Amino acid sequence: MHKPPYNGRKPPLWSVAMRQVIRFATLFVAAVSLCATALADPYRVKDLVIDKVAPTSAQAAQQGRDEARLTGAARLIDRLTLPEDRAAARSPIEASAVSRLYRSSETQGQIKSTAVSGGVHSTGVITWSFRADAVREYLEQRGVPYVDAQAALALIVPVAIGGVDASAWASEWAGKADDTVLTPYVASAQGWSRRPAADEVLSEVQSARADHGVIAEVFQQGAQYYVRLIDMRTNSPKPDITTAGPFVSLPSAQTGAVAALERAWKVASIVRSTGSTSLSLVATFRDLQEWVKIKKGLEGSRLISDLKIDALTTVGADISFSYAGRPDQLTSDLRARGVDIANGSGGWLVRAVGSP
Repeated sequence: MHKPPYNGRKPPLWSVAMRQVIRFATLFVAAVSLCATALADPYRVKDLVIDKVAPTSAQAAQQGRDEARLTGAARLIDRLTLPEDRAAARSPIEASAVSRLYRSSETQGQIKSTAVSGGVHSTGVITWSFRADAVREYLEQRGVPYVDAQAALALIVPVAIGGVDASAWASEWAGKADDTVLTPYVASAQGWSRRPAADEVLSEVQSARADHGVIAEVFQQGAQYYVRLIDMRTNSPKPDITTAGPFVSLPSAQTGAVAALERAWKVASIVRSTGSTSLSLVATFRDLQEWVKIKKGLEGSRLISDLKIDALTTVGADISFSYAGRPDQLTSDLRARGVDIANGSGGWLVRAVGSP
């Protein structure tokens, strides 16, 4: 039977081991405070266009904002749910109803007003944020499964084969990033005419602070384009994520690849079962950084509830929690957060990805 790293053992008060634990806990609190960053929000929908003509600039701007909010609500519904689940809802899912569940808005740049025949033309770009709790309740009341847990940040590596111009494909990704989609990404600055190895893009993955790389390999069949999406992690159990297409152009292929990546994440992550499973396990780590990664990964998973740290030392922790869904969904969700979980001969173990 696996022996927990700490629980059940009582070291002498103020022993060396105890001092190490206290020092570790102090460093942990400091590390979390220093490295805390604003989390991405999937209930935030950006790049919504304002384009409206009305008698006054104020009316045009307000009408444009309202129309953009309705568009944002429709995009949010598409983001969180699958078409087949929306079709099976107990009652229709209406963008107009979700649009009333907003929290705030912010303009992206300046809203411009120009006098035109018939009034004033207002144009601009805006971001609308919606109330997560209210949207969740709306979907749950209608029996629609949803996913609002994000995957780990990926570096998208554009690859063009089969006669497709690699530079043209790379230009479709150049400078693009999005941390609001379910599969947040930042695009590589380099395009490839072959599949690079993981170590060839490792430095860029690290500089982008991404968790891993995803190859977006475009190829052509006749006049249509397809995109293979491939997980570059060397120990990924299913590196081939999906193939998206057909698309009529490279711009639509880029947009479609992001949507396909999101759909694959939703299909793998959505929970359709009821109830939960309790689990006790041991976390092992080499240093404070690995423990912070494990703890943040567990806390960030929406599959996990009632997380408890029963004991903590400088090299391990006894942890218990309940989780919804299947074991493979839990494994996939935690893997996306940089955490490996496995059931070994000594019981369940959890460690940071890459830890021996």
